[in-house]
Amino acid sequence: AAAATQRQPALADGAAPSAAALANPPSIDIRKDDVKVTSRCFLDVSIGGAPAGRIVVDLFGEVAPRTAENFRQLCTGEKGFGYRGSSFYRVISGLTLQGGAIDSGDGSAGRSIYGPTFAHENYAIAHSVSGLLSMVNSGVGGGQQQSDSRFLIQMPDDAGFLDGRYTAFGRVVKGSEVLKAIEAVPVTSTKNKPTQRVSIDEAGELPLPQEPPAGPDALAATS
Repeated sequence: AAAATQRQPALADGAAPSAAALANPPSIDIRKDDVKVTSRCFLDVSIGGAPAGRIVVDLFGEVAPRTAENFRQLCTGEKGFGYRGSSFYRVISGLTLQGGAIDSGDGSAGRSIYGPTFAHENYAIAHSVSGLLSMVNSGVGGGQQQSDSRFLIQMPDDAGFLDGRYTAFGRVVKGSEVLKAIEAVPVTSTKNKPTQRVSIDEAGELPLPQEPPAGPDALAATS
């Protein structure tokens, strides 16, 4: 915990927990609580032009419906813009991987499906597990509690200092080796920018696994 606290300034967006977030700490721990998955998306990544693999993420649309839908549509590109062709622009080893700045290559600009930004939906999910997917704060200094297209993937299990600052809405379920490969890319000393382009070459939506039917048909479905 002490090491994580020392690295907090590296996030560099200046975001502090809002008064409302401080008054309402996270109530959901996805390690223990049953959180419904409403959609599944993928990001196909290359590093320095070489394919690195696919990241698959499950989205929790019942907890954060606007945030999950924003990410889903940015993956599919159905609004005419999205994550395809964007990149991971900041890599903080042992902390977060940040990507999705669809309007810039340096992480300075993104946009949502609702307009330039939309308000943080909630801080209900605790940052208590690796692979958690959250939205990055937009706006000058990151202190406006607004989201756009930029997201972060949490690398350590314990990152409670992110609670009240970032809306968590999904989790990586496949592609941990891709995350580790991104994390291993050398970065600049000032903005933690990868020295090789970490590109999101393709993005989209995947079908959710079908649950076996209950009742007489259940045995046939599993045989």
